[in-house]
Amino acid sequence: MLLCLLTLVLGPPAQAAPSALEKKLVARINDAREARDLRRLRIAPKLAEGAHGWARHLIRRDKFHHSNLRAGTGEVLAWGTCSWFRPGRAVRLWLRSSGHRALVLRRGFRVVGTGWARGPWRGYDCVEMAVARFR
Repeated sequence: MLLCLLTLVLGPPAQAAPSALEKKLVARINDAREARDLRRLRIAPKLAEGAHGWARHLIRRDKFHHSNLRAGTGEVLAWGTCSWFRPGRAVRLWLRSSGHRALVLRRGFRVVGTGWARGPWRGYDCVEMAVARFR
């Protein structure tokens, strides 16, 4: 009973704030959208939490595939070695691919969540993994 009372008083655990690179990724996505007269996207904490966790999962498990997401949610992934990969480069790569571009620039999306993780991956000493989810 004490545990239930503490849960009610303290509330749910706080969500981690987006990292500096995750914030930059949102900014670069919004720059690309704004340059095409599209609305800027707001950060959705739950999407951001999921995207961050997925980026970490891909690094840890040496994987590169999309997650199973609910209908109406879009996701783009990108990776690069730590020596050259940055948020602006991830967005430029997405914009050069018709499928990814369609998601990044979809008019109906209102919110975004981004994830950025760094670590050894598939034989590389240091890779940065970018994930963006849209709804």
